[in-house]
Amino acid sequence: MHTRQIPEKEWRSTFDSLSQSYAGSLVSIEIAGGDVGAEEQMRNQPLRGITSDRGGVSVIVEQKNGLHFGHRIAEPEIVRLVETSDGSVMAVEVEDIDGTCSFIRFRPAVDRESLDAAVE
Repeated sequence: MHTRQIPEKEWRSTFDSLSQSYAGSLVSIEIAGGDVGAEEQMRNQPLRGITSDRGGVSVIVEQKNGLHFGHRIAEPEIVRLVETSDGSVMAVEVEDIDGTCSFIRFRPAVDRESLDAAVE
């Protein structure tokens, strides 16, 4: 596992790529730091997209009732990807200007061969 920082000029293309690759994948969103401490906002909900623009970074997930939930980081300063040794993304960390971090954690995909072996 390793963490790499993404240059600001690559945020949009990185988020576009993640949104395409992980659309529908289950994600959890946790906020840590500042006045919040540590707080889970969302657990294991389908990702609809991550994007950035002049107004910040937005993460959109679909809730169980079919409505969409948006998490917005208004003043992002640092974006990091946490990756496995094979390059799969485990999490996206977005740190805002006051040091508060938003963690978008991807639920690990289950290896079909592992499931087949467990059933046998």
